[in-house]
Amino acid sequence: MDNYSSWESLPLVLQAKDVQMILGISKGKTYEIMNSADFPTIHLNKRMVVSKDKFFEWLNQDKRKIKRRAIYVSRKG
Repeated sequence: MDNYSSWESLPLVLQAKDVQMILGISKGKTYEIMNSADFPTIHLNKRMVVSKDKFFEWLNQDKRKIKRRAIYVSRKG
């Protein structure tokens, strides 16, 4: 897998492995995101890709919901 040092060094079309590396998530989560309705996936036969510009737009959109997990603190003692 390539390591990119800047946004400009990314290829014009990102593969799943590129999205995974950029977001720092698992392979399964990457495919879950790429299969979601609001992600701008391009299907090329069995491959899923996304244009760099559309990925950046998706990443910066305000309407995406961010899920936060509650932190539970034990009150022993």
